[in-house]
Amino acid sequence: MEMGLFQQQSMSLVMTTELRQAIAILQVPSFELTSYLQEQALENPLIEIAEPKGMFTTLKKNVRKNGVNGRSSDHQPLEHLIIEKETLFDYLYKQSILLPIQEQDQKLFQYLLLSVDESGYLTVSAEETANRYHTTVEKCEELIALLQTLEPVGIGARDLRECLLLQLQDQHLDHTLSYIIVDQYLEQLAERKIKWLATQLNVTPREVEEAADLLQTLDPRPGAAYAPASDQAYLYPDVSVTEENGEFNIAVNEKYSPILKLNESYGTLLNGRSATSKFLDDSFQKFNWLKKALDQRKETLLSITKEIVRVQEKYFLTFNRSDLIPLTLKEVADEIGVHESTVSRAVKNKVLQTTKGAVELKSFFTAKIFTQDGGSVSTTSAKLEIKKLVENEDKSKPLSDQILASLLEKNSGLTISRRTVAKYREELNIPSSSKRKRYNS
Repeated sequence: MEMGLFQQQSMSLVMTTELRQAIAILQVPSFELTSYLQEQALENPLIEIAEPKGMFTTLKKNVRKNGVNGRSSDHQPLEHLIIEKETLFDYLYKQSILLPIQEQDQKLFQYLLLSVDESGYLTVSAEETANRYHTTVEKCEELIALLQTLEPVGIGARDLRECLLLQLQDQHLDHTLSYIIVDQYLEQLAERKIKWLATQLNVTPREVEEAADLLQTLDPRPGAAYAPASDQAYLYPDVSVTEENGEFNIAVNEKYSPILKLNESYGTLLNGRSATSKFLDDSFQKFNWLKKALDQRKETLLSITKEIVRVQEKYFLTFNRSDLIPLTLKEVADEIGVHESTVSRAVKNKVLQTTKGAVELKSFFTAKIFTQDGGSVSTTSAKLEIKKLVENEDKSKPLSDQILASLLEKNSGLTISRRTVAKYREELNIPSSSKRKRYNS
């Protein structure tokens, strides 16, 4: 060993600014792309943001392959009608005007109204309210009782138990088995301790189940119907697929993406030799990088969607989830000539618009489950089979996860472990066999 200077050749991946920017833009969904570009425009005086001309971009490159092409749609964007929806507070306040509330209690009652959350539950107790307004707990309980007379029934409850009891009282069912169960045994019912409840209440398991069925008709969130529209989840399509005469047309959606333009007022200085020319040259280079990254994002999304449609052609004709073919990120990456991580980033948070609605791009990628004959099906098909078996089971003897696994292998040739069946069942929101059991007597 000795100290000295030596030359050595090596290869390494350097994450350049341009590469980081391209990766960031690839991952950003359409509805967030506007904010990203506006941030870039604040840092670069050469970037100018223009409004999009229409919903779809006209793709220059024809990517026709197996009946799939890149022709864009000429549909114009639909105008959005914003209808102001009545809030829960507005609805309750209008009703409260007719209540016999003394003038000195109006402020306290309005505080209670403002303390009702979007699900319809009162978020403050009588004790807290009494301390805040230096009054008695009895006065607060009296006003809460008035609040609970308003529509929708169940409003102003402080927990699920009280919400359900209010609704049962409104239907004059406060002397029924359902009322007793909610009042005294709601936790045990949630755990489906049917036999235990039957013993405690001296009734049959079947009567307990009928009482539980009645409770299923009640609304655990009476205020939810008045939730503001801004809280609703909207899907903003990044790509669109339509079918015409057996041929699929793919278009990149730019409705939510502004158009990147060169600011001409600065652009005319690019050829000059002023003191700021170096800064302008750097800004112009960054503008070109950004424009190239946007074009690359478009082409990558188009290529991935084209390959998905090619493989899943049957699904796009029937829109039946059972027609989905097992497809992995690597298979698509190999086909379009990019790295698997590129496909993963590109489909993240992206939405595909079809004639039957919008779906997430990542939902088309499903793992393979091998069958006994050497073939394979998608996990979606396996879940549909599990759902079908549960729907047709004898409810008095529900199928365990192990039996479901055996039936899948016997009926459909699917080799799935009991643990995997349990995982798929939970993803389908299907309770365990013990909680699905029904009693005939």
